Amino acid sequence: MLEHLFSSKTRLKLLTLFLRNPDKRYYVRELTRTLKERINSIRRELENLSKIGLLTDFREDKKRYYQVDKNFIYFQELRALILKATTMPRDKMIKLFEKAGTPKLVVLSGKFSQSPSKVDLLIVGDFKKDKVAKIVEKLEKEQGSELNYSIIKEGEFIFRRDYGDRFIKSIFDNSHTILVDKLEKKKKRKTRKPIVTL
Repeated sequence: MLEHLFSSKTRLKLLTLFLRNPDKRYYVRELTRTLKERINSIRRELENLSKIGLLTDFREDKKRYYQVDKNFIYFQELRALILKATTMPRDKMIKLFEKAGTPKLVVLSGKFSQSPSKVDLLIVGDFKKDKVAKIVEKLEKEQGSELNYSIIKEGEFIFRRDYGDRFIKSIFDNSHTILVDKLEKKKKRKTRKPIVTL
């Protein structure tokens, strides 16, 4: 069965896209635009993956859609393999962010950790937005889907974190991975009670 899964570049692209986004459905033209592969090649590989039971297809609004069948016997194993194989190495990712600015905190969540978080990348520090956009573009190619990210200055992050900001809290309440953490542990100052002498 493995020879049916990894014998072509187009097939690997399809596997990456479908297994990273198991709840999404795609039609053929959409796949050709997203993966930048020829339509005949896409159709051929979709048929191969459907034959072994990894994909299901259905018609809606005159379009034929394809989606991963989560009941496929090797679904979990294949997904874990694809996620591991197509994720940029940790040290390489850190170097990219260091070249783009001064990272104080970088958190991977959402699509990186299969969590319901609205943001996939939380980036804290001083950065040039155009350089961060290029990093995200590289990561999107590996992920096979668009990524949502947020850049926040260190001071703003600390303020929002300490006052229980919902957006910040939602990221840390869900599954996440801390890629960089150079934030100083700034604690709230305690106010001392005045000493009263009689």
